[in-house]
Amino acid sequence: MTIATETFARRLTVERQRAGLSQAALAALITDRIGRSIDPSAVARAEKHERAVRLDEAVAIADVLQVPLTSLLQDRGAIDEEIDELRRELSLLQWRLGKAEEEAHHAQDSISATRRRMEELEAARGE
Repeated sequence: MTIATETFARRLTVERQRAGLSQAALAALITDRIGRSIDPSAVARAEKHERAVRLDEAVAIADVLQVPLTSLLQDRGAIDEEIDELRRELSLLQWRLGKAEEEAHHAQDSISATRRRMEELEAARGE
């Protein structure tokens, strides 16, 4: 089996347990989603790297477990690494947003001051 298959099997087990589902319950929910019977032993074999999972099954599994399909294809370490990277990116974007809000506030103040001065000048010339 490939590394991707091993990762999928490992993540399937973790996410199924996290969801509080037995292999039989997961099999029944997959069966409902894809319209063909999936035996609980098929889930057990998939979790042990003994059975390949079809694409429609993988999509149904992700749907039932309410996780993105990609999270079943990445190791926990890779997921943690991506989360850390996204946190750094989020922090940078929040900083940029703060700067942009500051600049927008300054621009709004300038607009208000310009309008006031225009009104003063228009009043002074009698308009």
